[in-house]
Amino acid sequence: MARKSYNEGDIFLIPMHDGRFAVCQVVCALRDRFKKAFSFGVMSIQRDETVSLEDGDFLVYSYGKRKSSVIFTSPKLLKDGTWRIVGNIPLTPEKKELQVFQCAGAVYNGDEYIRMIPPEEYSQYITMGVAGFELVQIHLLEMSSNK
Repeated sequence: MARKSYNEGDIFLIPMHDGRFAVCQVVCALRDRFKKAFSFGVMSIQRDETVSLEDGDFLVYSYGKRKSSVIFTSPKLLKDGTWRIVGNIPLTPEKKELQVFQCAGAVYNGDEYIRMIPPEEYSQYITMGVAGFELVQIHLLEMSSNK
């Protein structure tokens, strides 16, 4: 049965094209103005679906000149059960900081608008750039080769 709802801290599995699994954690379960997106970090990439619900640092990937540990994408595959939720670990204070991002010159903490910022401050924040599912797979492959 697919679970229609997802929450911050949820641990879920993304099946990768090469047969491995990415163990991921929801950072922002966006509901309001950004309800067509959510953000997550990748805790590990492994060969099987066994998950120990222990907190760990997120893997990092490069996108252009920037490094990031958070991916924004559509929640469609979470909602339909393709990406299976297997548990929940509360976000650490460090991971809660990853809920702050900029989009079109405005800074948000999750769904909450904070303030507009000048372009020279954009690089101080995670940028919301919503990745399609193929780009998510590319980021996962890059993370697994950086280990």
